Amino acid sequence: MQTHRRLLTTLGTSLLATLLLSGVAQAGSENDQDKVATEGKVVEIEMVNNRFQPDELEVPVGTTVRWVNAERRSNHDIYFPDEEIASGRLFPEESWERTFDEEGTFDYYCQPHQNRGMVGVIRVVGAEEDN
Repeated sequence: MQTHRRLLTTLGTSLLATLLLSGVAQAGSENDQDKVATEGKVVEIEMVNNRFQPDELEVPVGTTVRWVNAERRSNHDIYFPDEEIASGRLFPEESWERTFDEEGTFDYYCQPHQNRGMVGVIRVVGAEEDN
C-alpha cells in the first residue's frame, strides 16, 4: 500500500510539474507574440460588417499589415488608388498582406463596398530609435 501511494504521489507530482511548465511555456509564447505586435512587425485589420476594423492605423516603417476577411459570406478587396495596387477578391477567412517600407499616408478602400463606406487609411511613420 505504501509503495502504491508513493507511486501515485510521484506520478501526480510529475504530472503537475509538466502542466505547470507547459503553462509557463505557453505564457512565454503569448508574451512573445504581443512583443512582435507592439514592435510593429505584423498588424491585422479585420474586414467585417462592410468595414475595415480599425479603419485608421499608424505604423512604423517596415510594418506588414495583414487584412483578414472575417465575414461569413461576403468577399472584399483592398485597393490603393494612388498606386493602383489591389489585393484581388478575398473570400471568408482569406487574407492579404502588404509591407510598408516608406513613410506616407496610404488611402485605400474595398472596390465593391466603397459606396457603403468601406474605406481606410494607413499612416506610416519613421521608426522610433531606442535611446
